[in-house]
Amino acid sequence: MRSAIFAGTARHPRLVLGGAVGVAAGLVGVQLLLAPDSDIRHAIPMLLSLLGLASAVLTLAAWLRARPAAFAVDPRTPAFRTLPWPGHVYNATSAAFMSATQVAFQLILPGADQDPAFDNPAWHLRESILIAMCVLLVALSIMLILAAWRNVGVQLRPDGLVDRNPLGTLTVPWGALATHSVPQPRSATTSLLLTYARPDLVRRRGIPFGRRIRTDAVNALFLADAIHHYLVNPQHRQAIGTQAEYEDLLSTLFRRRPV
Repeated sequence: MRSAIFAGTARHPRLVLGGAVGVAAGLVGVQLLLAPDSDIRHAIPMLLSLLGLASAVLTLAAWLRARPAAFAVDPRTPAFRTLPWPGHVYNATSAAFMSATQVAFQLILPGADQDPAFDNPAWHLRESILIAMCVLLVALSIMLILAAWRNVGVQLRPDGLVDRNPLGTLTVPWGALATHSVPQPRSATTSLLLTYARPDLVRRRGIPFGRRIRTDAVNALFLADAIHHYLVNPQHRQAIGTQAEYEDLLSTLFRRRPV
């Protein structure tokens, strides 16, 4: 059952993400239309929080699963890219539901203009803090949703590797890396620390994770071996993004060492 859920999310990440965002926004919209004393109106924040908790559990389950030793072939870019990872989608849906929960709670809190008992500086300060937290949570959820929508991850390209994370993009040309720039990691590690031979060639946009590239969507040992393969075999780089080259890469890597 759980494997089927993960597989379905990996095949249709935008459908799952869009559906979750639609449900969260729809429930908040229903709450706005209901009468202030409606029991359903007060139950909606609890329903949203339960949906957020379910998404958080799926995120944790995705983190505990083994990462795939595989790429998706993208001939249009061209590139070998990491497969869509369900954890990114569940993380974004969890943030969407939790931010909607915060908004829903704000809608049912009594205000100073509704009850004189709340017309005091302490209440106004608390209300301002809650509103600020709500705005920050909504902004964070939007960032995670956009990141999951555009499928963040690592790409191997003919001219180098690209790591796209929710905060920015790191582009590392092959010429910026030495032959032994990539360490030999454990297969379950979540990042690789690169050693640059030519740091002046590296390009950053936004706030990438320094010299680390994320491996939460791919087997780290498999990725490290693939990068090393193209560092020591530059004649194969121009074929990256083709199915024939991908099959040759898999044959070489799995013949050398099972991942």
